[in-house]
Amino acid sequence: MIFSVLVCLLITLGLQWVLPAWWWVMLVPFAWSVLRANSGREGFLVGLLSSGLLWLGVGLYYWFTSGGFIAQRVAAMLQIDNSGFLPAVTALIAAVAGGVGGCTGGLLRALWRPAKS
Repeated sequence: MIFSVLVCLLITLGLQWVLPAWWWVMLVPFAWSVLRANSGREGFLVGLLSSGLLWLGVGLYYWFTSGGFIAQRVAAMLQIDNSGFLPAVTALIAAVAGGVGGCTGGLLRALWRPAKS
């Protein structure tokens, strides 16, 4: 499963770098789970971990390289007192979205497999 998480993370990173769109965090785990997952649970975990870790890493990167300036402005816009929570909150949102995409892909794959007798 670590291999699946790393592959999804790297593919999502590459796609978000070339074609910046937030929904890659759902499409890549979905596609990976349709092709490789053994269950909806495995797809959920792969999507959850790959998307969450990716957005946590990117959020922390922007936090440290800008000195928290961007996070402070977004926190002020959202009327949040502490901007330190924003990388974790964005990672949590991405993790849930990726997990749902992966779970959907895993369940779709389970529909295509023949039932075991």
